[in-house]
Amino acid sequence: MKIKTLFIAPYPAMLPLIEECRKEEKDLDIKIATGNLGQALPYVKNAGSEGIDMIISRGGTAKLVQQETNIPVIDIQVSGYDMLRVLTLANDFPGKKAIVGFSNITLGAKTITDILDIGIEVFTIQREEEVEALVHELRVKGFELIMGDVVTVEAAAKAGLEGILIQSGREAIFDAFQKVKSVYFSFSRKQQENDLLRAIIKENTDNIILFDSNAECVFEQWNSFSSPPILVSDLQSLVHRHGKAESVAIIEGIKGDMLKVQVSSLEIADEIYTQFIITELNNMKSSSENLNVESVSQLPMIIQESEAMKDCLAAISAGTNRNLWLLIGAAGTGKGLLARYIHYLKHQGTGLLLSIHAKETRRGLPFDEDIRSIYVYGAEDISAEEKPQLFKQYQKWAESGKEVILSLSSENPEFHSLLFNEETVRIYIPSLIERKDDIRALTAYFIAHFHQQYGTSAVKIREDAMELLEKYKWPGNTAELKAFLFDVLAAEKGYTISKETVSRQLNRKQRPVHIEDSLLSGTLDQIEKRIIEAIMKEENQNQTKVSKRLGINRSTLWRKLKQ
Repeated sequence: MKIKTLFIAPYPAMLPLIEECRKEEKDLDIKIATGNLGQALPYVKNAGSEGIDMIISRGGTAKLVQQETNIPVIDIQVSGYDMLRVLTLANDFPGKKAIVGFSNITLGAKTITDILDIGIEVFTIQREEEVEALVHELRVKGFELIMGDVVTVEAAAKAGLEGILIQSGREAIFDAFQKVKSVYFSFSRKQQENDLLRAIIKENTDNIILFDSNAECVFEQWNSFSSPPILVSDLQSLVHRHGKAESVAIIEGIKGDMLKVQVSSLEIADEIYTQFIITELNNMKSSSENLNVESVSQLPMIIQESEAMKDCLAAISAGTNRNLWLLIGAAGTGKGLLARYIHYLKHQGTGLLLSIHAKETRRGLPFDEDIRSIYVYGAEDISAEEKPQLFKQYQKWAESGKEVILSLSSENPEFHSLLFNEETVRIYIPSLIERKDDIRALTAYFIAHFHQQYGTSAVKIREDAMELLEKYKWPGNTAELKAFLFDVLAAEKGYTISKETVSRQLNRKQRPVHIEDSLLSGTLDQIEKRIIEAIMKEENQNQTKVSKRLGINRSTLWRKLKQ
């Protein structure tokens, strides 16, 4: 099979020589066109559709063509024979003489004029636009003959100077033919390798997108989606400008589904690329009430001004050589936040964290392979018959290498087999009343958080208002403080939270529960249920407010209402 080659001659005088040389070349199917610089581009535009394998041209035209096509371009070099021919022509020409051109002409010319001690000056240009100004300057300096490429000769004619075109002879054209064959076979092998790699990627990777260090997409493939499931802009912020370890993220897709994005860096020829492999989460939806998957890209901020919280975090750091965890603390103490803290501490931003209600564990879900940590909450809400199954699942996950974190509100006797297991790391989370020294810092943090998230007005709190917060008991712990500050910030219209605003909100929280004597008859369970129903009526069936007033979490309230 012959190599289909487009030969773009920058000047018409080259055509007869190309025709003559073509007759002696059996391996190339050569199409010939004439055009200098921009005139050559229309031929290049159609080259791909015409099945052209290689392109030959010369000098500035070859350089311009290279910028406009992915087809390999061979630049005809000016040979020593070509230079000797033009220097012979110019030898007897009177006056000052110069050679002007791109480096492909001037490098060889300088060598020959220096060796033969020929009195011809050589000038190298970088861009076509430089030629006319340079030729005009040479004319002012008394030069009379200018030698060079087509652009140079045309500029000399405009300046009223004599010009001699440096033409490529048979030797240079045959040399270009040989380069075509050499480059073509090398390029074909590389192309074959690329096709093979693409086939491997297509076979083994469903969905992949690749960015360069400027966050420009250079390759994408979507096998398991009918269209791209994610906006390119959602990925650009994750592009690695420098080499970086592998990571994983969870991003919401265009259709609202949750996608797992595996991120890694590739270094090719000193260029850093970021590769994203995108998959749907197996049988899991981040929007599920009892099931949530997330990536933790940085260590969560834990306020630790108090000795109690410092001791808690120290216990976590001391336990990182094990993977069975019990977080023991009342509702609202921040067990979910500490689960994220443990996950990041152990895995440094790699892998995913699954948060799951205990009742979901009986389904035996096939978790995604990138889930490294499992946080189980609501264990005290499941029945006594279901607890042994939870214990077995808990141990099974741990044995498979997962980080398993179980949340408990107290040292419940039903969980003794886990509580006193020597492989278990027991973390006792202090209540907010035990960490009063953290209230001030927590308040500042929540004020800043709500200001950033919701544009609330207040940016600080008065000292007398702060004292009220520090005196309050906070039965709902940190979660209650956060919710309370949200209400305060919504009510406060100024830039500073006043004592009056805090006091009004505290008075609302501390409204007593009115219980009629008739509610206190019957069994303890019956009394408890009637009290809950009475408070539900007072709070217009708002379970969040009821759970706060009773100091229990919503799942416990829900279970008691169903009994």
